[in-house]
Amino acid sequence: MAIKHVFVYGTLKRGQRNHDRFCGDALTIESAVTTGRLYQTPYGFPAMFDAPDGQVFGEVMTFPDIEKTLERLDKLEGYRPGDSRSHYLRIEKSVRIVGIERVVHAWTYTYLISKLRSEFTPVPHGCWNLSF
Repeated sequence: MAIKHVFVYGTLKRGQRNHDRFCGDALTIESAVTTGRLYQTPYGFPAMFDAPDGQVFGEVMTFPDIEKTLERLDKLEGYRPGDSRSHYLRIEKSVRIVGIERVVHAWTYTYLISKLRSEFTPVPHGCWNLSF
């Protein structure tokens, strides 16, 4: 099964600074939630850690050419497959679309747990906004 969705939770969401440049060609955008833990970083963007015991709210999107979209997003997120210097990992997650209760598989970018720092603060309720 080919994954056709991307789950975003920070600067790629509608109205945030990276949305138009990297996700402006999205065909669909729906509110969604997945498991994980969300932290505010001192760098002006959030970091999601893969965890089964928390929730992260964001948006799930589809694109006309998922491969080209992933190339753009991989560069933005500093994802380099097989390279220990990767900033984020791109992983597959089950994501629940809010309102219609449908579950889809989506790519999302998670921060490496080894990069969790004391200056990272938990995001209340797992929903990040620029004004956080």
